[in-house]
Amino acid sequence: MTKEELQEYLHIKREREQIAAMLHEMERAMAAPVTAKMTGMPRNPPGGKSRVEAFVERHTELLERYRAKIAELDEAQAKIEDAIETLDSIQRTLMRLRYIEGMKWEEICVALNYSWRQVHRTHAAALTKLK
Repeated sequence: MTKEELQEYLHIKREREQIAAMLHEMERAMAAPVTAKMTGMPRNPPGGKSRVEAFVERHTELLERYRAKIAELDEAQAKIEDAIETLDSIQRTLMRLRYIEGMKWEEICVALNYSWRQVHRTHAAALTKLK
């Protein structure tokens, strides 16, 4: 696990949250009642799909894509979590603060009550273990 792969965690997390929000909104929209206009005129082309059927089909396809993307992102997050789990306690804490919580180095120093130098030594040792 490289430093670059670890840095992807926050991007993966944000993308997953964004897609989950879109998925939730789409599911909510599908459950909302829709009223049809009653004009008395036939609306479906003979032998074809109605606009509603075509919309539902496209919508369902998009929902499936979003669910698949969320599963893919979950797998990437799990891979990073599994790698961090192999470290010792303080290294796991530091790596989670940095790469999963997105804290700055100064904030990590304060949170761990470690000097700047000690935090960076611990970080370097953790990266070496992950290779």
